[in-house]
Amino acid sequence: MKYLDIESFRTLNSRLSFPTTGGDRHVLGRLEAYSCKAAGADKKLYRYLENKYREDLEEANGLTPEQSSLTNIASPFGPLTQSASRKMMFYLIATLNASFPDYDFSSLNADQFTKEPSAAYCIKSVNTTLLNVGCPATLKASRMWDHIDDVINIDECDVYSYMPNAEDDPHEAEGPVWSFNYFFFNRSLKRIVFFTCRCISNLDELEYTSDQELVFGDIMDEPVETELYPTCKHALKEMTIGGGLRFPAGGRTLGGDTNKDEPAASMAAQAAIARMKINEQSKSMTPEFLRRNKR
Repeated sequence: MKYLDIESFRTLNSRLSFPTTGGDRHVLGRLEAYSCKAAGADKKLYRYLENKYREDLEEANGLTPEQSSLTNIASPFGPLTQSASRKMMFYLIATLNASFPDYDFSSLNADQFTKEPSAAYCIKSVNTTLLNVGCPATLKASRMWDHIDDVINIDECDVYSYMPNAEDDPHEAEGPVWSFNYFFFNRSLKRIVFFTCRCISNLDELEYTSDQELVFGDIMDEPVETELYPTCKHALKEMTIGGGLRFPAGGRTLGGDTNKDEPAASMAAQAAIARMKINEQSKSMTPEFLRRNKR
């Protein structure tokens, strides 16, 4: 993968690093563009993945190499029996290797990636996440998505995401509160834009912070918009982008036994007000090409 030096991305990256509204956490984001032209290391990686695919298939099914091509393995990229599907997976792994040169992602499996429903879904998810944590005015006014569209033509993209396991997360040592990793792939341009972002926190402070504060912040902070409002601290480690906070089965929700001092209805009202504010602010971050499509 060949790194593409995009001037507008350099400016955006400087604005994608900012403290959250409460000041006890920090958001670190990065945009990178890559050409899918294979370099020497990429060719070696591709051969390795192809050999690994064949070996895994033979081991799982007890088939000969000739028979293995008849087995249909589903993945976010399509059946892995098709070379185009395996090459798509290779592109994403090669992008991760290029973006995090100190790590080796060659052992990743297809099920660690997800194909997003649409680019618009991804844009809404990212906007909501950044606005929830105090997106600065400079970033709101930066026309971020229009600059990304200039590079990759988002309307023509397939969008994939990567949710790392603990052992595959290059930021695991930081203990991120949440993170996302999106790939915008334009097949005709043979180009990928990689958008990675995480929120880090002082872990010592978490031990002395109430469950309600972890979700809603201080009284003067805007609440975090989620579809579910877990009160267990472990839920913060399971945050996913687009679907609210993911937490273990049996996890408590807002208004449960741990929140007897404040009615659930009052907290739900706070969340509703916050959502109204977020929706208003998100208008300034709606890219021009989406506004055109709505007309």
